[in-house]
Amino acid sequence: MGVPVYNGGDQLRECLECLVAQTLADIEIRVYDNASQDNTGEIAQEFAARDPRVKYVRHPENIKAMPNFLSVLRDCEEEFVMWRAHDDLCSPDYIEKLYQALVANPAANVAVPTTRTISRNEKVRISTPKSFAGKSTVTAVLQLMFNSHPGWFYGLWRRDALLADFQDCWAAYPYPWALDHLILFPSLLKQAVAIVPEAVFIQRLVTKTYTPKKGTKPPVAEMVTQRKLFAAQCKRYIEASAYSGLQRASIRAALPLYVDRRVYKLRKIIKRTILRQAGGAAYGGEF
Repeated sequence: MGVPVYNGGDQLRECLECLVAQTLADIEIRVYDNASQDNTGEIAQEFAARDPRVKYVRHPENIKAMPNFLSVLRDCEEEFVMWRAHDDLCSPDYIEKLYQALVANPAANVAVPTTRTISRNEKVRISTPKSFAGKSTVTAVLQLMFNSHPGWFYGLWRRDALLADFQDCWAAYPYPWALDHLILFPSLLKQAVAIVPEAVFIQRLVTKTYTPKKGTKPPVAEMVTQRKLFAAQCKRYIEASAYSGLQRASIRAALPLYVDRRVYKLRKIIKRTILRQAGGAAYGGEF
């Protein structure tokens, strides 16, 4: 279990309390502090002093979010691994349920939960994973693609498969935005997913110190580039699959809609392009 964090002192304690109280006790919890400037380190070291399962790792300099996530995988020596954002929680039996499902399904790369998302205004949305058992290949793959949730990224993974896909995707698509969906895609395509609706991941959407200010928009050219790179990597996975030509063609046909939902909507890009050309709102700035 890796907890990559930067300046997460406000919610890290609650996160770690949740993890040390899991019904599956045979776990190691490593906090990867990305050179935080608040009390993150103090909280992590407090837990490490009282619970030998908790380890504290601090980067001397901030290496950015995704490389910090990747460092968790590279350091892991166990068969199974998962991440936990410092502001998220889960049901008490979360790890145990996912572990049982992954052990029972050796063909699966990841076990995924029900996601309970709490927005900044306290509204709650629940996304329950749907079983794809008994469905045709194309139907199963499309269901996994469009039913998948960002919370699945925080499920339980087979470490070797995840590390290979993470490194492959990060090399082809060096953007944090939508990278979680891209890393999930090879497992969705292979139907290498164990569905565990009884495990509940609690995703809390909070404003972080590095959250873009409201109204900040990425440049149109960058949005277009991200769409193209994301789609190109998905196509590579589709073409490399063992599916028939007709099956691959059917999945490719749905790809534009999938990219539209996971990266940036094409209509939004067109709208911003028109506004910019008409001398409307500025769309520069960094994302």
